[in-house]
Amino acid sequence: MIRLVVVEDDPGMLAALGRLFAAVDGIRLTGAYETAEAALEATDWQVVDVLLSDLDLPGLSGPQLIAVARGQAPALLALAHTVHEQRDSLFEALRAGASGYLVKGLPAPELVASIRAIFGGETPVSPIVAGHLIEWFRKTDPASSAAPAEDLTSRELEVLRCFTRGNTYDEIADQMGISRHTVHSHIRKIYSKLHVNSRKQALRQALSRGYM
Repeated sequence: MIRLVVVEDDPGMLAALGRLFAAVDGIRLTGAYETAEAALEATDWQVVDVLLSDLDLPGLSGPQLIAVARGQAPALLALAHTVHEQRDSLFEALRAGASGYLVKGLPAPELVASIRAIFGGETPVSPIVAGHLIEWFRKTDPASSAAPAEDLTSRELEVLRCFTRGNTYDEIADQMGISRHTVHSHIRKIYSKLHVNSRKQALRQALSRGYM
């Protein structure tokens, strides 16, 4: 059971999110708040698995909330949920400890899938946001023009490119016509070969080795 807290300053959207997650098997909404202050006052973050937070909150901002909450519970998984797709907002959330970044407007099934994905160790990122990350790494990584290494198979390269674009395991499986288990196996091998342990690190290595 995924224990979820939602922080959203729009009362209508907060109510809609509450109804959505209340009807989903495997997710238990343990708190829904309009401000960071209310969430911090009422929540024991040690017993929360995932925080879904807007970034533009009155008072303490979403990134500030994420930083404080994860300071109290480092294992907490934070997912930014915002109308902003600008790089500044993205990097502020990531620096605060967010493990995923979604632009508002996702269909309900995709939002639910993102909650499950982050809990399962994935890094859900809206495609336009993944584009910002790729652009930033290309500009800041001096090794981005390095010659490609020969250590990944063609199938692993295909999985890696989908993965670093922000696709979930299920989306990669559908696109490639393979099982989710096979996707997971490929990604484990990719992580091992690239000596990384996260999507962000895999993206950096993919760029530095010329895979993207």
